[in-house]
Amino acid sequence: MRLTLPQRGGIEDHMDISIRGLKKTFGNSPAIHDIDLDVRSGELLGLLGPSGSGKTTLLRMIAGLEIPTAGQIYFGEEDASRKSVQDRRVGFVFQSYALFKHMSVSENIAYGLNVRPRAQRPSAAMIAKRVADLLELMQLGGFGARFPAQLSGGQRQRVALARALAVEPRVLLLDEPFGALDAQVRKDLRRWLREIHLRTGHTTLFVTHDQDEALELSDRVAVLARGRLEQVASPDDIYDHPASAFVHGFIGESNQIYGEIIAQRFISGGVDLGLLASADLQGPCVLFVRPQHVEIKPAAQQGLRGTVESVRRSAGGHRLQIALPQIKTSLEAIVGEDVIAPQGSDVSVAFARSRLFKLSQ
Repeated sequence: MRLTLPQRGGIEDHMDISIRGLKKTFGNSPAIHDIDLDVRSGELLGLLGPSGSGKTTLLRMIAGLEIPTAGQIYFGEEDASRKSVQDRRVGFVFQSYALFKHMSVSENIAYGLNVRPRAQRPSAAMIAKRVADLLELMQLGGFGARFPAQLSGGQRQRVALARALAVEPRVLLLDEPFGALDAQVRKDLRRWLREIHLRTGHTTLFVTHDQDEALELSDRVAVLARGRLEQVASPDDIYDHPASAFVHGFIGESNQIYGEIIAQRFISGGVDLGLLASADLQGPCVLFVRPQHVEIKPAAQQGLRGTVESVRRSAGGHRLQIALPQIKTSLEAIVGEDVIAPQGSDVSVAFARSRLFKLSQ
C-alpha cells in the first residue's frame, strides 16, 4: 500500500465523477430532481445553494451515505451507485468534525487505517509514517499526542481533513467544512484548503451556503435551488454571466427592478428605462443591476431622476441608497471616493451593466 503523501498528477488521486439522472425522494418530498453533473478529475467543485436546496443530500449520495431513488453515480467508468461507502473509497469531512474525543490526534488520523481487515492493513510503522506526514501537511506537527478538546476549532477541522486523507481516498467530500468556525478562522482556512488541494490534487466536492467561500475556493461552482441545478460554471462566469434570475439574485449583491417588455423595451412604472431587450423576452421581467454598476451623475444629466436617501461608508468609497420616484422603487449604489452625492441631493442614475430575466409565472 502506498503511504507517501499524494502529489498532483498521480493516477490514484485523480477520479472523475459522472452523475446521470440522479433523484432522491424522502417520503413524498422530492429532494433532488433529475440531476446531471460531471466533476472533472482533480477538480475542486463547490456545491452552493441556500438551506434546503439539496446540496448536502447530493454530497451524501456521492459518498454512499444516502441511496438514490433513481439515477447513477460513476467514479471513472465504474458505476458506484449501489456500492458501500468503504468500496467507494471516499474521504468525508463533516462540519461537526466527528472526531473521537477519547482518542489522541494521531489515533484519530490513523483510525481508518487501523480498522481495515488485517490483510489490507499496513504495518504499524507505515501507519505511523503516514500520520506523521499528514500532521506536517496540516501544520499540526507536535500535536499528535493531544486530544480534540485541547485544540481550537480550526485545528480540529484540520485533524478531520487529515483523517479523511489518511485512507488515500479517490474522492474527497466536505460538508460545510468551515460552518462552525468564526469569520477570521474561516478566511484563513479557505486559503489553507486551497493550498492543500493544489498539493494533493484530489477530486474534491465541498458544500457551502457561503457564496464568497464558493467563489474563492472553487475551480467551478454548481449552484442548486429546490433540488435542481441552476448553473455549473467557473466563479467568474457564475458572477458575471448568471444563467437565471435565481443565480443572479443569490450570487453577489443585486438591485431588482420589476417591469415588462413592450416592443423589446423594458418599461417599469410606465417609464421606458432605455434598455433594448432580446426578441425572445416578452411580458413581465425583472432587471438586475449590481450596486457597483449603478452610475451616479449630476441631476441635470440624462437618466433616471433620484434622491440620495442615505450615505454609508464602504471600503474604498460609499454606499448610497437612492429613491427613484419615477418608477416607485429605490436602489443601492456603490461609488468611489470621487463621487460627491450627500444625503438629500438630487442625482441622475444610469446603469453601466444590467441583466433582464423573464419572471417565472
